[in-house]
Amino acid sequence: MKTTSDPGFLPEVFNLLPNPVVIHIHGKVVFANDLVVEITGLGREEIIGRDVAVLLTDPADPMNGEIFRSLASGSFEEESEFQVRSANRRVVIKNFLLRNRNISYHGEDAVLTILIDITERKHLEKYVLNRVMETEEKDRKQFAADLHDDLGPTLSSIKLHLGLLEHAKNPEKFRETLAICNQQLAEAIAKMRIVANNLMPRLLENFGLEAAAGSFINSMQHEGVFTVDFTSNLGGQRFPIQTELHFYRILCELINNTLKHSGASAARAKLEFINGTLLMEYSDNGRGYEIGEITRKTGGMGVGNIIQRVNLIDAQIMFTSREGRTEVTIIKEI
Repeated sequence: MKTTSDPGFLPEVFNLLPNPVVIHIHGKVVFANDLVVEITGLGREEIIGRDVAVLLTDPADPMNGEIFRSLASGSFEEESEFQVRSANRRVVIKNFLLRNRNISYHGEDAVLTILIDITERKHLEKYVLNRVMETEEKDRKQFAADLHDDLGPTLSSIKLHLGLLEHAKNPEKFRETLAICNQQLAEAIAKMRIVANNLMPRLLENFGLEAAAGSFINSMQHEGVFTVDFTSNLGGQRFPIQTELHFYRILCELINNTLKHSGASAARAKLEFINGTLLMEYSDNGRGYEIGEITRKTGGMGVGNIIQRVNLIDAQIMFTSREGRTEVTIIKEI
């Protein structure tokens, strides 16, 4: 355990902190900053000498008392988290991070305890976790739909025709039914590859972002109906797999949004790596959108998923309206 020497002890320094701070010796409070006085509603003379467990434990939620009692034992952790709950313990009111240090206070061994309110951080962590789970659930539903709607009927048809083979006495009919089974097996294998590619693109895993993006774009283009002007300077350069995967999924989402919602006939996508920064730019010639309005709508055209993926890799995203169109720029420092 780290020990801090007594630096002449300046209480005004602790009073500048936005956190409750107490110093205690053998479990008894010998110093409390002004914020402790404010939140407890006790006078300073009532606080000094009080048991630290009694002082810091919420009366509505006494189960945290053990955490503070352990501070006097000398075996406490330097950092620990605890919750303040309602009287029935069903609702979390506050989350705190407890930081403790052994110090020398006026020549005596003491403990410095700082309470940090991390309620908002916990709410953010829960929000991000929920969004991650929503995305995973969406991917599972898409996977199930692909199997049920695409692969399922083909396999059922193959089973039906194989059953007919048992009763096919005419050699010509036998060969015809067998040819149908072979054709449908080839279709099933192709569909299985598509499903597998949607789960983890082989090109992305083996050859990187540029190859996978180019392949997906080629599969989505239809001459005279929809085209994508794709440029890249990556030259096969590889990046962390999570960065490549999220950039790839974001590009797929943007193109799917274009085809479903914008009415565009052409799009432009660019991947660029310059001075340690990976950049993606995307736009189309369809109807633009106002990002605030879109994110308020249920589903949000997949924009919520895009923003979530950007946050997961600590990247930045910008939406720019230009001449009635929306341009998307994503930047990730590598």
